[in-house]
Amino acid sequence: MSSEPVRAEWLNASQLTSTAARRFAEYCQQNFAVVSNQEHFDAELYQQAAKLVIERLEQAATTGEQG
Repeated sequence: MSSEPVRAEWLNASQLTSTAARRFAEYCQQNFAVVSNQEHFDAELYQQAAKLVIERLEQAATTGEQG
């Protein structure tokens, strides 16, 4: 883990179109602040995983698959 502060600017919920994606991004923002201080936290992996889920939620919303 780097000694540099970990930031979550990439989680901009206001730019998302689906409610589910916005809620997930908001959750990730809160969760990121908690887990980023853990010893073996991998910020890049967290970011990649969150972006993948957000992307899929946005896709599901545009194709009508989201409940």
